[in-house]
Amino acid sequence: MGNYLCIECGTKDTYEFKDTIREYEGDGYHFELLVCLPFCKKCGAPIYDEEIEKNIARKANAKIRKQREIITREEILEILETYHISQKFLSKLLGWGEITLTRYISGNYTPNHFNSNRLKELKNPYIFQMLLQNYKTEHEGTYEEKSLKKAEHSVTCQFKELKEKQGKIFDVVNWFLAQSSEEAPITHLALQKLLYFTQCWSIVLLGKNFFDDDCQAWAHGAVYPKVYPFFKQFKYTPLPKVEKAPDFEKENLEILDAVKRYYYDIYTAKALEEICHREKPYRNAREGYAEGELCNSIIDKKSIFSYYNEVSQKYNISLSHISGMKDYLNSILNCE
Repeated sequence: MGNYLCIECGTKDTYEFKDTIREYEGDGYHFELLVCLPFCKKCGAPIYDEEIEKNIARKANAKIRKQREIITREEILEILETYHISQKFLSKLLGWGEITLTRYISGNYTPNHFNSNRLKELKNPYIFQMLLQNYKTEHEGTYEEKSLKKAEHSVTCQFKELKEKQGKIFDVVNWFLAQSSEEAPITHLALQKLLYFTQCWSIVLLGKNFFDDDCQAWAHGAVYPKVYPFFKQFKYTPLPKVEKAPDFEKENLEILDAVKRYYYDIYTAKALEEICHREKPYRNAREGYAEGELCNSIIDKKSIFSYYNEVSQKYNISLSHISGMKDYLNSILNCE
């Protein structure tokens, strides 16, 4: 508050504060905001104050963001803190001018839906991992090594935290993503099937679940609903490579290695889907449903054990003779 000059009548320092209503309306928002402004006592005209207008703009933009479901300033700051990165480095990762992010954080500018969604997606560590990998590829030899290493370490910590919150299934997710490469990428469709086959062989060869989660018989094969939200944005594009594979006990690694060798290394995602479709546990879970119909029936673990136990006996599959998987898969894909 300071020396106020009325532009209308030229009177100086003769003013009073009054409450007034401002109306805001635009694409996806409409609201009224009660504001307190200085008015000239002589002519009654409102007097402009830069600091007051900045505060009003911040409040108005907060309401606009809320009504349009735009990312908040606090959410953006949380992303920076989570991955231990600066505004400058995040701007570079996104390919934005540095001032864009600064304006969003100040609260005086509201992101459009596209930019808001890009920022929101970064709460998912797999999306952020993909952003880092794209940045390294596009700026090979010219990127900021220190900032990148710090961000990569933070993503690894987020993967560990995800496993602690969501369970062991995410260690299996990250083990498979650590095996991916440009020559042999993993899609979401393939990942879901690899998780399923890992669980199936663990149930029969180890006599226990690899992880606790139930699997559902969706139209395109077995799906773990807990995993689905983290990768649905990728659709049919390759998933990001995880830099470090989680550690597993020897018997668990034998199952993982076998699924990689006899499923992932050989078959496409659609072939993995077809294998799942031809097996009894999946077909039993979808009994009564038409092909392609929405279904969230659980694939029963007892049904999995019964079917895979028969398969393991027929093809002499065990931890000491795990190569029998190859004969089984050839057989099921060649049957009519």
